[in-house]
Amino acid sequence: MFMTKPSFLSASALCGILVLVAPDARADGFFFQLDRTTSTTDAVVAGTRGAFSFGLNRADYDGGWSAGAFVSRDFVLDGVGTLKVGPSIGTSDGDAGVDWGARVVAERYQPTDFGFVFVSAQYDTIDSSWFSVAEFGGTDGLSISVTAGGSDTYSDQTVSLNRKVGDGPFTVRTGYRFESEALFVGLSVNTY
Repeated sequence: MFMTKPSFLSASALCGILVLVAPDARADGFFFQLDRTTSTTDAVVAGTRGAFSFGLNRADYDGGWSAGAFVSRDFVLDGVGTLKVGPSIGTSDGDAGVDWGARVVAERYQPTDFGFVFVSAQYDTIDSSWFSVAEFGGTDGLSISVTAGGSDTYSDQTVSLNRKVGDGPFTVRTGYRFESEALFVGLSVNTY
């Protein structure tokens, strides 16, 4: 979906106001993930520095590809989590150009007695896309992730088993995509 100029300007004005009045976010870091099935390759890069975040994604699949990017202003909601709001851009092999939109992300990381819980939900006006993830991790470096996502053109849900490699930021993962009916393997780097 292409965001109209007045609504894009309204979203930009709202982001500008929030930048002036909100407290800083607290977690700097970098995240990279690469997953592969027999017919798709997905890559995600994201980072946070101070009160700003960015993200890039690329998906190559049988019959095409898509890519997107966003920047956001991050707002810490004490005791709740972090809210990220900002503009986005996307394109694919089927698009005549680029689509502009807005993205909102709500996320929370919570240390627990057994390890951690991470939850995130996002919505983007481009193709009405949405994504959610819940990850439950233990102190032994193992975690389980469940995700669901969709848009005007795509939908899938996954479950994965993730294993940290040593004490560093590297993780290897394997899982299953339910609608695609495909096993996947992947790796990630997470410095958050």
